Amino acid sequence: MQAFFILGNNRDLARTELTSVIGEVKPVVDADDVLIVDDISGNLGSLHSTLGGTIKTGIIYASVKSQEELVDAVAGLAPTLRSMEGKFKFGVSVYSGGHRGKLTALRSQSEKIGIRIKQKLKEGDQSVRLVTSKIPVLSSVIVTKQKLLEKGVEFCIFPMADQILIGVTESVQDFEEWGERDFERPKRDAKRGMLPPKLARMMVNIAAGDPTKDTLLDPFCGVGTVLTEAMALGYRNLIGSDIDEIAVDATRANVRWEKNRTDNDIEPQMITAKAQELATFLAPHSVDRIVAELHLGKPRTGDEGRPELEKRLDDLLVMYTESFRAFAGIVSENARVVIAVPAYVSDGSVIPVQIVERAKMFGFELVPFTDVETTSFGALRYGRQGQMVLRDIYRFKKV
Repeated sequence: MQAFFILGNNRDLARTELTSVIGEVKPVVDADDVLIVDDISGNLGSLHSTLGGTIKTGIIYASVKSQEELVDAVAGLAPTLRSMEGKFKFGVSVYSGGHRGKLTALRSQSEKIGIRIKQKLKEGDQSVRLVTSKIPVLSSVIVTKQKLLEKGVEFCIFPMADQILIGVTESVQDFEEWGERDFERPKRDAKRGMLPPKLARMMVNIAAGDPTKDTLLDPFCGVGTVLTEAMALGYRNLIGSDIDEIAVDATRANVRWEKNRTDNDIEPQMITAKAQELATFLAPHSVDRIVAELHLGKPRTGDEGRPELEKRLDDLLVMYTESFRAFAGIVSENARVVIAVPAYVSDGSVIPVQIVERAKMFGFELVPFTDVETTSFGALRYGRQGQMVLRDIYRFKKV
């Protein structure tokens, strides 16, 4: 079947996460926040529940050439998808199909198209409600609260150069669950800066380990976000470490919280130590995946000049170098390392950490991210407009 995936704000990360989980894909559409692929099998909802960066998934049901055919096709599809007893609810979202002009045209007509579909359905004395939004797409919140997955349909329209694809949403991101994972944890540390759970989930998935047998280590565990996301993905062998005993205790508290609310029985091994000293605590070749946000440095005030920021990154690079030296002594053959390091914004430009050559010194080779936009050093950049500290995501393998 053909399936569509609506990707989140960090599109390149979300696409990389998805392909890390499902493997190489055959793109039909690969534009803006949309990825449509051929030859997908399995349950999309189950797949979606493991992902951090995908907003919606669905199945492509039809292809038409014009708006007139679109209205007829959607009206004909509706009774085959849901029971039409009582009031039938539906919504129409227009996403990119790779053709900018047709996207603009269809989005300007999206509400009128919905009304025409509604009128056509009502011709058979069907009670119909059109669910609309102030923007041309329905959010996950609207789809969920209007129960369009259970008692209605969201039709997703993708205008391409030579056709219009019609899809039906199968799953949307569980915004309540992600809100709980982020804001209801007992231990949070906004002052130090916390790895967002969605980003942690994406990084664990990009590491592409086998949760049933691989050992995953977070050597800068902070409040334990990587570990709890790995627990949610089924990892059974987990290790967390941090130089700060307060951070280790915070991780333990968040792990307990995750275990209690999900009946998860995993108990990560916890170590209080510098990352540079982990070879003292862990056996050689005992770690298969390292996923971590490395120490981001002192909190920014915004008053720092470029020389001060460059000095901070140089100091951090010394720590990172020694950490990779320690990693080389504990990882297994072909181990993968997925890390986030800081990139400082200063006067409109970005100062990155040049970590790739340091990792190579200890036998770690950069694994390039394909079919996405990366920095000149091969990183996926995560951040929002106005942030002073961005995150650069790298993927390495031990050679």
